[in-house]
Amino acid sequence: MEEDNNIEVYSKEWCPYCKKAKAFLKSKGLDFVEYDIKKENKMEEMQERTGNKTVPQIIIDGKSIGGYDDMIALQKSGEFGDLLGIDSVDYSNQKWELIIVGAGPAALNAALYGARKGIDLLLIAKDMGGQVIDTNEIDNYLGKEDIHGSNLIFDFWDHVHKYDISSLIGEEVVEIIEEDNEKLLKTDNNKEYKTDSVIIASGTEKRHLGLKQEYVLKGKGVHYCASCDGFLYSGQPVAVVGGGNSGLEASLDLAKIDCNVSLIEMEDSLMGDEYLQEKVKKNKNITIYTSHQVEEIIGEDKLESVVIQDNKENNKKKLDVDGLFIEIGLVANTDFVSDLIDVNKQKEIIIDDKNQTNVEGIWAAGDVTNIKDKQIITSAAEGAKAALRVNEFLQ
Repeated sequence: MEEDNNIEVYSKEWCPYCKKAKAFLKSKGLDFVEYDIKKENKMEEMQERTGNKTVPQIIIDGKSIGGYDDMIALQKSGEFGDLLGIDSVDYSNQKWELIIVGAGPAALNAALYGARKGIDLLLIAKDMGGQVIDTNEIDNYLGKEDIHGSNLIFDFWDHVHKYDISSLIGEEVVEIIEEDNEKLLKTDNNKEYKTDSVIIASGTEKRHLGLKQEYVLKGKGVHYCASCDGFLYSGQPVAVVGGGNSGLEASLDLAKIDCNVSLIEMEDSLMGDEYLQEKVKKNKNITIYTSHQVEEIIGEDKLESVVIQDNKENNKKKLDVDGLFIEIGLVANTDFVSDLIDVNKQKEIIIDDKNQTNVEGIWAAGDVTNIKDKQIITSAAEGAKAALRVNEFLQ
């Protein structure tokens, strides 16, 4: 960190947006002081200094700039660099051999292999870490026993940046266009980047229910991450949608903070790992509704209740809840290329055994593709494969 800059981050241990904020600062090579509002009893202090009660909250040189989204908005406008006295680098004024879209395991390993092959590459991502950064504990990545997802991603990032890699975190690719023998990538910051080849490793994002009030009440009772926002509802009635591992873990986390949890799963039985199912079934704070689905979300300024339908008996029940946590899986981030590249019904990019898409010069890797096993280690391996194929293409 530059000596004149004092960056403070109020966070919570399991908050994904806190991890994304810290990852963004790390991507800029910036140091910061972190306060865990729970462990250090900093909630009141944070509210007094920022006027907000949600985390993260970022303060630079005594000035509150808001949360993660606020910081990214400053980055896109160019004000973030000005605030810190950092000169912005314009990566759009040159042509690249390779642009990698994403910053999760597949993208970072592709960048590592590409850099080691001497490829002139640029990595562009809305944020760093993909789904891994939101994972609390990982014990199935060889050599990294019982590691937190954010720490694993930071290790990946540090390893990759041993090499001379250009990266742009905080900007999202919204379209890829074929132009002669080049690819033109357009971003949400009205920038254009030219390249000979592309690796798409844009990963996945949380799936939505698709109900009207879901979007109206997002952040006002409707949430997609219990580990991030669950603490706001300590001791209150809440509902969790989804009987897979994510939903089961969310239910158990909320039950730990004395929430009365209604767990809603549309299938006839829970779908997660057996040991998690047993823990949920034994927990007195959790009521399970299998063969049910959310029919309606009620509330104008804040969540008031949800209506669930029994798919077997064809009757409805209203649950008065203060929080609704939607944990129903992931969907591939392919909207920006679905008109150009072949995708399947799950919106995953279809690739061959060389990670090639149907468009020459464009490869894909990781969870965004139609590979069967969505694991960190397989995503990293797919990123390496894609980079090696790109190297052959460029030669």
